[in-house]
Amino acid sequence: MFGEDGAGRPGKEIPVTGFRIDAHEVTNRQFAAFAAATGYRTRAERDGASAIFVAPTEPVPLDDATRWWRFVKGADWRHPQGPGSSLHDNWQAPVVHVDRADAAAYAAWAGGFLPGVEQWERAARGRQTTARDAMAWAFDHGKAQANVWEGVFPMIDTAADGYAGIAPVARFPANSFGLYDMVGNVWEWVAGDSPVGLVKGGSFLCATNYCANFRPAAFQAQEQDFPTSHIGFRVAYRLR
Repeated sequence: MFGEDGAGRPGKEIPVTGFRIDAHEVTNRQFAAFAAATGYRTRAERDGASAIFVAPTEPVPLDDATRWWRFVKGADWRHPQGPGSSLHDNWQAPVVHVDRADAAAYAAWAGGFLPGVEQWERAARGRQTTARDAMAWAFDHGKAQANVWEGVFPMIDTAADGYAGIAPVARFPANSFGLYDMVGNVWEWVAGDSPVGLVKGGSFLCATNYCANFRPAAFQAQEQDFPTSHIGFRVAYRLR
């Protein structure tokens, strides 16, 4: 079942040809190997800037994302928080500040491709074939099962799940297919050729009072050439 997304949005069955997919999001270490081998420079590196989440210090309207996003010169995958920041001990965190073309370039180098929407959702659902409460994908009796925002977005993340911000991959329970972080941590690019792309899975910025995209069916429109500090990807592969 695909697309089940709450009342009024019934799911539908769509056949999906078999494929393989990475167990976790592509990490900084993996992307660094790609960049070293090919000399590839991401859009953020070429443009010299990228978008970073910055928590406001006072209450702000939730319908104005400009209150917590900043376009920062010098921000890129090597400097995720802008000038002066580095990967340091974050080699196992998912790579961010990559646009869809950057993600597709890595995927091709790795011998794979960006998953399509249906492929991604099939992987995310695991063996779950019936409708499920939307919150259950991220919480089990109130305990976080994914890296999401806990607290009042966008000011206070209590880090009750152990992380305020991006977590290293595979720190939360895998789904029934053995795949990690299909919900939360960072949004993930899926394949497409439209100027407006799609990302799936939600991120560490999804909270109960904002976004709340804690489920495989959820998606967000995203300009395909606009990298940010909360979007990464994983790679799918054809069966041999």
